[in-house]
Amino acid sequence: MDIELVIKIPEEQYNTIKSDLYNTFPAEMKECGLEAIRNGTPLPKGHGDLVDYEEMKNNARKYGAYAEATLSHIKPKTIIEADKEDGDSDETD
Repeated sequence: MDIELVIKIPEEQYNTIKSDLYNTFPAEMKECGLEAIRNGTPLPKGHGDLVDYEEMKNNARKYGAYAEATLSHIKPKTIIEADKEDGDSDETD
């Protein structure tokens, strides 16, 4: 069985793994998950919360929400918090 995993690594390390330098890494390093990182899909900068969509659909049915406008009160489990773009902040002046 495979496990889907989200990890956070420094951009510099990711770029090294994706670069041609990867071919110079020892096989042992590649077998320790670097190939999975190399073939992974990065989340886009500024993405919103990643949520359990199935939980949201089930909650929508439970509360009788059938239109997008009525989904505002349904709070699905957040799997990954939203990424704030550079310069975004919750602080107010």
